[in-house]
Amino acid sequence: MQKTVVRQDDTVTLALTPPAALVPPSLVVSIPQGTAGFHVEGLPACVPDDIESMVISADYATLAFPQAGTGSVQLKVPAQDRATYARTGHGTKEVVVDGGPLELTLTVVTPASNTSGADTVGNKYPGTATLTCVRLHPVTAG
Repeated sequence: MQKTVVRQDDTVTLALTPPAALVPPSLVVSIPQGTAGFHVEGLPACVPDDIESMVISADYATLAFPQAGTGSVQLKVPAQDRATYARTGHGTKEVVVDGGPLELTLTVVTPASNTSGADTVGNKYPGTATLTCVRLHPVTAG
């Protein structure tokens, strides 16, 4: 099955899994760079490391700690969102394709709190990130 190749400036929408939530509830972030070595509609295509090396700061809260804190979000590109894209004369490249949600982990930096305590620095909360890849003429791989 062919899937759309992700490129620089496509977006990811971040959301945490309850009981944790982002403040506001979702966050949209542009992918800042593509390093695959070829372009899709004028912008560089992305390899998994382009997304996995992104570090995103986000506000979060939990049911137990409703006063917002901050965390560092990192993304992981699962196997279903990776494809080998062949290039003449340059061998092959693994690129990111739009095939499902990305895995997300928020690590607590500044703890969320309540009147009687606070979350723990270093706690991790899971979530997902949805890719948005708007194209006029999609380039596909898979």
